[in-house]
Amino acid sequence: MDTSRMLHLKEIGTKEATALFAQSVQLKEFAQGLYETMEITLVRNQILDIVRNQYDIGSIEDAYEIFGGYVNKSFGIYVEKNGKKQEYFIRKYKKGIAENEIKFEHALISCAIENGLDIAAGLIPAKDGNTYVKLIEENGSSKTERFFAIYEYLDGEDKYTWDNPTLNDEEYASAAEVLALLHDSTKNFDPMGLERVEPKIMEFIPTLPETYKEFAQMGIDNKFHTYYKKNLNEILEEIDRVMKLIPDAVLTKLPMIPIHCDIHPGNLKYKDNKAVGIFDFDWAKIDLRLFDVCEALIYFCSSWDEETDGRLLLSKCAIFLKYYQDKLSAIDGLEPLSEAELQYLPDMMSIVNVYLINWAVSAYYEDPENLNVFEYRVYLSHHIKLLRYIKRHKLDIAEMVKTIQ
Repeated sequence: MDTSRMLHLKEIGTKEATALFAQSVQLKEFAQGLYETMEITLVRNQILDIVRNQYDIGSIEDAYEIFGGYVNKSFGIYVEKNGKKQEYFIRKYKKGIAENEIKFEHALISCAIENGLDIAAGLIPAKDGNTYVKLIEENGSSKTERFFAIYEYLDGEDKYTWDNPTLNDEEYASAAEVLALLHDSTKNFDPMGLERVEPKIMEFIPTLPETYKEFAQMGIDNKFHTYYKKNLNEILEEIDRVMKLIPDAVLTKLPMIPIHCDIHPGNLKYKDNKAVGIFDFDWAKIDLRLFDVCEALIYFCSSWDEETDGRLLLSKCAIFLKYYQDKLSAIDGLEPLSEAELQYLPDMMSIVNVYLINWAVSAYYEDPENLNVFEYRVYLSHHIKLLRYIKRHKLDIAEMVKTIQ
């Protein structure tokens, strides 16, 4: 064999391999730093272009990214116009969102504000009168439409997140009243043919098992995937169980209204023990009113403390429910939760928790290489514990409901 024109595949010694590995770590860190810098540069330029060319709100003085969201990018900006400074909130919507979903969201927000929900963040119209703008992001031969919207900047404090629901009792009561006002202000909303792509809850849940089984077959070796596969059968059994909890004859009579569908403490702002702002309507859709109330109860009233993680704080649930009911009774508009809704509230808690399990699972498997394994395992574990708690304590939840009737 004439090896003069061949590449010799030499063995690399441990010392040389160690040096090369160290260099690869540096290259990885450099590439990550470059990516983050260019991402910031891109979005800042996009914001500058949008404000300068498509809005009449003045010139940007400064811009800051607001952290906390999981799918959309959010920014606070300072602008100046005619010597007056103003703050605004800018949202860069997630990739893949349908334009009609944004139209639905914005129409719902406008309806809510026009009908009395004055603490919602209002939309700022662009020069063409639309409430959002489109930019094209090019990557080689591919082009992606990205949507942006500018909102009023809400006063108040971002005190809590959905995994840190440590409100005081006054704040629980106020948050419940805000949800009641939202439901009442949009009760006559006309979607004009627009809707969320995601199906209604009782149509959506039966679609999950097939997807979950596909996730289990993914070639991933980490603690999230191991934990997921260990609990998959229990999750699938729960999906089958919850679909039988509320008879169809009852479901068809439960109120169907516009719902927030992401109603948690992090989507409200607070001041002086009151909820003074509500935002993030991009998950909103028309669905069962009871679904939204139960989602709020799980988000606001479940413990994330290490020793009690996955338990419902029933005394806090009672506060939330009471003030939701009392507010609707006082404004004499949308009826408070009916006897049927209250009767099936414990069952809907299980249904909603399945929906929230899906958030943790689908979010992780959409981007397993970039999301934090341990963080998402905590999210999934929290809802697995809630699954078991709600089943075991159904009678306790029902008794809690009776205390506010």
